[in-house]
Amino acid sequence: MSPDAAVHRFEYDGWHVVVELDGSNLDGVSSGHADLQRNGEPKCRITLAGKHKDVASAIASLSEKARAFVDEWDIQRG
Repeated sequence: MSPDAAVHRFEYDGWHVVVELDGSNLDGVSSGHADLQRNGEPKCRITLAGKHKDVASAIASLSEKARAFVDEWDIQRG
């Protein structure tokens, strides 16, 4: 993790999600990832690289993608 990294952890529908944003470059491109675990087992890593207006919007984007993954997982495995 870089010194300017931001981390956001949350639980969603029984899943543990850790969002880690590595920061942004001079062009405003942010990079990071969200790790999703279910019952203590890693299930997915979602990555992000793109322009965001600030750290909060990049974290929000990854968090939304993580929630969408969990929702889709539940639908597919019903």
